[in-house]
Amino acid sequence: MKKFSTPVFNHLAITAVTLAVLTACGGGGDSGGGSLGGAGVGLGAPSEPVASAPASDPTAKAPDDGAPTAAAIDRTAKPMELPDTVWPSNYKLWFRPDAALKTFVGRGDVEIEVLKPVDAIVVAAHNLNFAKGRTTLRKVSKPGEAIPLIPTPQTLGDFVQLRLNDGQIAKGKYLLHMEWDGKIQFSDAEYCPPAEVARNPFCSAATGVFKVGLSTPEGVSSDAIVTQGETNYARQWFPGWDEPAFRHTFEISAEVPGDWKTVSNGAQIEATKLPDGYQRVAFEKTPSMPMYLAFFGGGKFDVLADTFKNPLDGSDMPLRWFTPPGRSDWAKFAMEWTKVSMDYYYKYTGIPLPFKKFDTVAANDSYDNKPNTGFGGMENWGSIFEFADRVLTKPGDTPTLYSVTVVTHEVAHQWFGDLVTLDWWDNVWLNESFARWFERRTTIKFHPEYYSFSDYVLDKHNVIVADLKSTAVPVQRNLNDAGSFGFISPSIFVYNKGSHVLETIQNYIGEEAMQKGLQIYLKDYAFGNVTPSRLWSSLEKATDKKVSEIGDSLIRQTGIPLLTVDAQCAGNSTYVNITQESFPNQNVYPASTWTIPVTLAYGDAMDQRKTFVMSNNSTQVELPGCTAVLAGPTGQDYYVSNYSGQSWSALLAKAQSFAGNKPLLLNIERDAFRLLSVGRITQAQYDQIKGVLNLPATLLAKTQVSEQKMAAVATGAEKEEYPHALRFQGGLKLRENLKR
Repeated sequence: MKKFSTPVFNHLAITAVTLAVLTACGGGGDSGGGSLGGAGVGLGAPSEPVASAPASDPTAKAPDDGAPTAAAIDRTAKPMELPDTVWPSNYKLWFRPDAALKTFVGRGDVEIEVLKPVDAIVVAAHNLNFAKGRTTLRKVSKPGEAIPLIPTPQTLGDFVQLRLNDGQIAKGKYLLHMEWDGKIQFSDAEYCPPAEVARNPFCSAATGVFKVGLSTPEGVSSDAIVTQGETNYARQWFPGWDEPAFRHTFEISAEVPGDWKTVSNGAQIEATKLPDGYQRVAFEKTPSMPMYLAFFGGGKFDVLADTFKNPLDGSDMPLRWFTPPGRSDWAKFAMEWTKVSMDYYYKYTGIPLPFKKFDTVAANDSYDNKPNTGFGGMENWGSIFEFADRVLTKPGDTPTLYSVTVVTHEVAHQWFGDLVTLDWWDNVWLNESFARWFERRTTIKFHPEYYSFSDYVLDKHNVIVADLKSTAVPVQRNLNDAGSFGFISPSIFVYNKGSHVLETIQNYIGEEAMQKGLQIYLKDYAFGNVTPSRLWSSLEKATDKKVSEIGDSLIRQTGIPLLTVDAQCAGNSTYVNITQESFPNQNVYPASTWTIPVTLAYGDAMDQRKTFVMSNNSTQVELPGCTAVLAGPTGQDYYVSNYSGQSWSALLAKAQSFAGNKPLLLNIERDAFRLLSVGRITQAQYDQIKGVLNLPATLLAKTQVSEQKMAAVATGAEKEEYPHALRFQGGLKLRENLKR
């Protein structure tokens, strides 16, 4: 594996040469005046842009410096590290990479509202050099008067204060202008030397603007650039408000080599050749979204084009896969799977995507070939990014499981993560657990040859094994500085355990109520921020069942409940005594009690159901008739079931009643294997259970492979692989109210 070390980068103000390039480019301006971002802001003399008032509703009153006249913005999700006294609404962004793809220059005009007088406007920026004398502020009511600001880095964190020479910045609406230069990552031979990796094991160069390769099947290579903003790496591309609580629109433009194809979140609206061999490209304004989802890609891509028919209204949307040259045919399976996935999500949510097109960009240089890039796909809204080496399929080859799941995973994010966005990174499971849950369910539905509910059972038990270790963490983390470098690691909890919690809740309220509740959730918080309590509340609106205590119980604690069932027949009834405890574990902060939905199967054919919520250490349920009892008949609920000796015997005597339900049989066997590992049943009992269940050889083989993989991960011989291990630049704040 090729090594990359940290580049030597001089944090000086922009050089005269760079300023000359910037002035010559004019940010897209010609002698007759151009536009920044492709629309809206006219340019005067190259030395200082002169902005007109931001576009507004023609029926509204003229803009002033007071409170906004438009509908109030939902600001109930508060930022954590940036002040909530200044709110951006629209960002016109322009940038230009140098010919060697080592550095870039950028410029932005941001429409902001200052809610009360402040000493400084605070923006996030990392390894960006603000151009001297090029940061200004203009009142919307007085656009001709430029007020100079002084960029001043704060002592702690990646934050820059933009200050006046003297005094405070008054309340009002402004246009903030900034210019800067920055680094294109992966532009040097090495990036993460051993000392940096030792300090930060999640060191990565796939951040901000970074270079990727585009390789033809014959091995001819060219360089391209793409961006990566999650979690807060967009601040390496442009300064701004990169917390998810801030949602604003973006008008992105760039000047790039003239032979490049370019892609961004919005549809391209301009491609103008420039005298120096570059081209100016611009894209439509995006929907309101957090800064980490902003995306730009450019290079000598090939394009596979197709059309998606909206099942809600019959309209057509252009689809494109951007691939390395000569590999567009390699995206044919991925394109078909994109269409199937989108059709499913449109029908499930009832909500179309707010774009005129939908793109996926696939470039070479997967994280197998470069150290610590840390992700395999990114859900940039309207323009997904993937690593081609893992997702494209050579004609004649069979697509891999990963190439199937990563496509539908990132498409799911377009609703769960992009349309509605977590309020802060300790709730990242609201993005990733949903994407994992839908990824699994769509694959099971449309590609069962790759993934089945039996595989999902095995995944649940992989999670259980991880959840019993001392390294286990809750799905919803309480983040602090100790987690700043890899704050969802081990990511099996944010991705996989969270998805099993969602499955457990659906088993409790039903598929129809789950779908209805999620439609409420997406509609009520579209273009806004979500929290666990908002999710639970939405689900409760779709059913008469309480969800919040169950959801919080499962996401806020480590470990897994162990239920022990003792069913006794008396007269013409069966009295079922159930106790719950924490499955024996090595958890640092073990839980003792959960609020969990329990479903019992019973009856002569084991086809009757009794569902209730258990929140105490023990409970008793009366069932009609003398019957065997099975806890968790889907096999997917997140708990382990044990039985008294008599109840095991009665249950196994009914094994033929569910002989066709392979996932359930597998879950009973896996539960028994877990119980054997902690001495709750004997080897003889386990052998009897396994023999009666008579699992097919294919399932037994899968359990062996699963056990081998878990053992390899436990010893460090093999690493866990998930779509991406998120990182955070800087120090995370401790969230006071976990139950928001």
